[in-house]
Amino acid sequence: MRIYSFTSVVLTSVLLSLYVMPSYSQPLVLKSAGDRALPLPVRSARPLDQLTVYNPDGLQITVFDGQGRMYFTSSQKPFAGFRVGGSLGNHQVKMKNSKGTESTATIKVETETRIGDAGYYKNMFDLFYRGMCVYDADGEESIEWNGKIYRYFVQWGLDHCHTMKGMKYFKGSGAEFVDLMKAIQRNDGMIWSFVHTDTDVDYFLTRDKYTGYTRKIGNRFFTRQPTENHPEYIYVNTIYQCWKSSGDDQWMKSCLSSAAKALNYGITDPARWSNRFKLLKRVYTIDSWDFAVEDEYLPDIGLTNSMIIDPEKSKFGIFFGDNTGYIKACKELAEMYRYTGMQEEAKKFDARAEDFLVRLNALVWNGKFFRHFIDEDSTVKRNLGVDESSQVAQSNAYSLNRFIRNEQKKAIIETYLGLKKNLPPGSPGEWYSIYPPFQKGFERHNAVWQYMNGGVGGHVAGELALGAFNNGYEEYGTDILNRLFELGKKYDNKIWFAYTGSIPAPPPAPVFKPIDLTPYANMDHFDQGSSNVFPWMNSKRKGDDLRELPLGDQQFANIHFRIIDPSRNGRKSVVAVSRQKNFPKAVQIPFNDTAGCIYLLHTSTKPSSEQVAGAVTFVYADSSRKTNYMIMDKHLTYWWFSKLNTDYSGIAWYGKNQVSEGVGLSWCAINNTSPNKKISYIVLQAPEDDGIYTILAITASNREHYIPVKATSFGGPDNWAAAIAMQALLEGLAGVKNEEASQAFQQAMVEPRWTTTNADSIDVCVHFPASGGYVSYNLVSRKQLNRIDMQLTGSGKKITLRILLPHGVMEARSVTADNKNINFRNQKSGAMAYAECELDPAKVTRLRIEY
Repeated sequence: MRIYSFTSVVLTSVLLSLYVMPSYSQPLVLKSAGDRALPLPVRSARPLDQLTVYNPDGLQITVFDGQGRMYFTSSQKPFAGFRVGGSLGNHQVKMKNSKGTESTATIKVETETRIGDAGYYKNMFDLFYRGMCVYDADGEESIEWNGKIYRYFVQWGLDHCHTMKGMKYFKGSGAEFVDLMKAIQRNDGMIWSFVHTDTDVDYFLTRDKYTGYTRKIGNRFFTRQPTENHPEYIYVNTIYQCWKSSGDDQWMKSCLSSAAKALNYGITDPARWSNRFKLLKRVYTIDSWDFAVEDEYLPDIGLTNSMIIDPEKSKFGIFFGDNTGYIKACKELAEMYRYTGMQEEAKKFDARAEDFLVRLNALVWNGKFFRHFIDEDSTVKRNLGVDESSQVAQSNAYSLNRFIRNEQKKAIIETYLGLKKNLPPGSPGEWYSIYPPFQKGFERHNAVWQYMNGGVGGHVAGELALGAFNNGYEEYGTDILNRLFELGKKYDNKIWFAYTGSIPAPPPAPVFKPIDLTPYANMDHFDQGSSNVFPWMNSKRKGDDLRELPLGDQQFANIHFRIIDPSRNGRKSVVAVSRQKNFPKAVQIPFNDTAGCIYLLHTSTKPSSEQVAGAVTFVYADSSRKTNYMIMDKHLTYWWFSKLNTDYSGIAWYGKNQVSEGVGLSWCAINNTSPNKKISYIVLQAPEDDGIYTILAITASNREHYIPVKATSFGGPDNWAAAIAMQALLEGLAGVKNEEASQAFQQAMVEPRWTTTNADSIDVCVHFPASGGYVSYNLVSRKQLNRIDMQLTGSGKKITLRILLPHGVMEARSVTADNKNINFRNQKSGAMAYAECELDPAKVTRLRIEY
């Protein structure tokens, strides 16, 4: 049979035609030719698309999904409409007529993960998706190892695992990185932290020369960051994610012995296991990061001491996040063993997880959150400028989605809610890497309020939101996602891994004090000059000068400068120093005052070497000196076609002259490192070559130069942050996930929480490309009628629907499926309630929930 792309055709009972009405919208307006309607033929469709079969003479039409399950039948003529449902693949539409002749049409049904509404949440979805692809157009990269290509999201195991939390809904390649790590797993079970994507590994080879933590395996180099104690549990987490999204039981089984070996490594290597506490240990880092504190307890053991360890000399302790992550991995491995029928192994890892949690709680749980770090050596007394017992580390948010007690999850969420009410100035949110930050010990890697030392983590927000959704704080989860989305729109239209954790109000405006250069000027800024005054830059080229420069008191770059009028000072308006004939090599300018900063309005000829244009020296009243070399393109720039933009310098004035269409002057701030000491003189010095260094104005300030704090921070992959936000959006707000004992949405849990938003109509599809598993629904909230309408389908065998009722509504009155009352349960969740029922995803179910 044929499906028509027709203009004029006579249909018989053995010819079947399909045309499409786009889903969740009005039917497609058909073209017409005279009195005849011309349908749009169908070759492919998505779940919940509405299709119409033209059936003039057939007795019955039956539709089968990609697994051969019948999900629609009708004898209606001449048109029979249905919505696409069931599993993906080739759907068969069969029509049988009165003579028993059967016609078949095939529709290829495909889908992709998406969220659509009137705009807000579609835009949120799009921003999160773009963030996952910020480093590569399709969000994944690849590497060749020993002749085979392996795809990954980030080449670090930790980052790959967390980025996969969002990317598994768009790409099915996450298992390939597991395959690589399994192939090169060390004999004792250790997992490498990352694979080098180039050959620039000399630092790591030097650092790890005697420990073997960097090694060439095959044609690539691999490194284990010595301070880390998470690669093994992260490896198991990744295996579990891959299995849950792909449903590939055979692949999962092939990973079990490697996963067990990895987890056993953690409790046997003396550099990873605490005999005292019977928990995983590490040196003192911020959360799970790889740089250790630099204090009096850091041993001198090699290159970059804060990045390496010595099992005997290093001071170790218990970081709770390693252990809650390990507990989760043990539970996941136990589930995989149980699924394969290996009950004894499952019991062993279940018991290990419980033992870990009991010991961990006794050691670091304070009733509100997990304490960041406990030293093994009780004689260690650190002075890090903060009350360590008060610090809330980011792994508390991550632990919400691990196997800890329900009462602990509630306490952690309440801790973050309390922090939200008492944020420091300028904070973008309560999702801190650690709060309060360390004042000492991490300066080389982190400034206070940046990155891991008090930065606000975009990636932490997603974990906290997901934990809130799953633990009775649904409105808080939505609030976090909305605030994170607004931050994304505000700063470069993406989610940043870290934001600055506190931005105090700017200091009061500085008090400027222009210094009188009139007695020391020796150059004209015009081409004029005089018998004893240099023309501008001592040039003979007429008209090539700064004649358009405004005179007198001026504001350039918000700095008060005083420009000398050469006509009132014997043509002298510039202080010039040089080693050329007749120039002074240095000029000493009396100041006799204190200053927090000195601002210069200056320029020079182009330096011949080393980029040194001149120097400015502070000579203090106690005869001490501080020299500041003026570096071209850092402190100043050439005066033709001037371009300069740093935190401490820039273009103050830009104009033109009779020769050039672009001439300018630079400003530069020099902070005084001894602001309480009186400066007797400011000495302007010539460069060592024959260049000319010129100063047109000097202004002192009562405080150091203020640099506005950037709202965005640094460090960590931004795609990780976006991926966890995407996970919270899909699994938390849209509410689609596997039931605990299911894979690839064979048994799906669908918990739409759109009643926490202002969205009235939502179109959702959540899809695993690795398996083709999906759930698709559309939802319309009709608040004025006290009801919610849904259409829902999926690829699996069962869907448990738990739909969140509006705030203040504690029970549903009825639930109907395809106009028939069905059994349901009302369940309370914190201050809100759900209506729960079971559905068959192999067909499209039309639901109405009344409350």
